[in-house]
Amino acid sequence: MMLNGINYVAVMVAGIGGFVVGAVWYLPFTFGPLWLRANPHVLEDLESGGRLRRYAVALICSSVQAWVLALCLLYAGRNAGLGTALVAGALLWLGFTAAPSLVDTLISRRKVSGWAVDTGHRLLAMLVMAFLLTAWP
Repeated sequence: MMLNGINYVAVMVAGIGGFVVGAVWYLPFTFGPLWLRANPHVLEDLESGGRLRRYAVALICSSVQAWVLALCLLYAGRNAGLGTALVAGALLWLGFTAAPSLVDTLISRRKVSGWAVDTGHRLLAMLVMAFLLTAWP
């Protein structure tokens, strides 16, 4: 379904794709243990419940990110191609995710290893979304 040049089915698929990247990224056999060592207070929060609400918010936020990326790619040109989409995704990640979140991490005196895990997740999610938005018919 195209509306104002945006394929909203592709946006939904890309949002789900970004969410799945996060789900796999933080599993116990991927980067989950490293992230928990950098953020030990989170384990208590995770065990206290409310996971469904957190996952719903994560899915919504991933979908918003996919929609904004779709808008940026639309402005870059409808037939910009996969390479342009991946570069745009990486640059958006660098400027609007990696750089400001590093400042937040340093100012709040959190562990940089936790930042690295989080921003790595965000980069991969952005690239997967860029791929899905470009590859979707």
